[in-house]
Amino acid sequence: MIVFTEEEIEKIVTDDVPYFDLTTTILDIGDKEGIITYTARHEMIICCTEEVKRIFKKFDIETEIFKPSGIKISRGETFLLGKGKAESLHKIWKATQSLLEYACGIATKTYKLVSLARKVNPDVSVVTTRKTFPLGKKICIKAILAGGALPHRLGLSETILVFGEHLNFYGGYERFFQDLEKIKKRAVEKKITVEVKDMELALKAIEAGVDILQLDKFSIEEVQKVVNAVRQKQVNIKVAAAGGINESNIADYAATGVDIIVLTCAYFGKPADIKVKLGPIL
Repeated sequence: MIVFTEEEIEKIVTDDVPYFDLTTTILDIGDKEGIITYTARHEMIICCTEEVKRIFKKFDIETEIFKPSGIKISRGETFLLGKGKAESLHKIWKATQSLLEYACGIATKTYKLVSLARKVNPDVSVVTTRKTFPLGKKICIKAILAGGALPHRLGLSETILVFGEHLNFYGGYERFFQDLEKIKKRAVEKKITVEVKDMELALKAIEAGVDILQLDKFSIEEVQKVVNAVRQKQVNIKVAAAGGINESNIADYAATGVDIIVLTCAYFGKPADIKVKLGPIL
């Protein structure tokens, strides 16, 4: 599971409350005991409840109800409840609500995408690009994991993905295909993924023996042709479809028999609608 540092957990709140809560101070209600509840206004996959629980602990809020990331919550279901002083409850209120709504929104959209794809192709792997929103990578990655997807790449350091932009400097696709076996020997523990943008290059990549062939913005019909070509040759090449894939077409791409679906749209899930209620303990 994604690990947030103590500094990151603290910053979620201090961005909103850099010093103190002026309103609670002026009203002189900070020492009153109260509760805070988080309730789903619609069915959703919840995410980042663990981080909220850690925030509770930092502010001496006792967790009474807790449900973990990755489970489906029904409309009207309360999945978090904390007890503490009014000063602490008001400090963490909006920051935790925002965190949960963004994370649950991404997780829920991811879940829908994965469900649509696996309904027609149970073995397909749905993975997300590294185009997360700035400074939000941990939240995004935790959310897509909660929704059932995996990250395509967490960064440039751990995977080899050759784009045409790399080959502009290398000398082109033809030289790359000629040198492929030599390149593989430089990183024997890694798979070599190559992105292509047309059918001619896709067929040449199959002949060259790439490990993973990533098809950028290919039509569904073109993806099907490439998948068929790989299957007919009975070579151990995985085919990934990428570019422009969303809820409206993911099932059609999955139905081609493609091995991997790469997408970014999961990160743009509409924030979940979560009702947060604060009140005194009567």
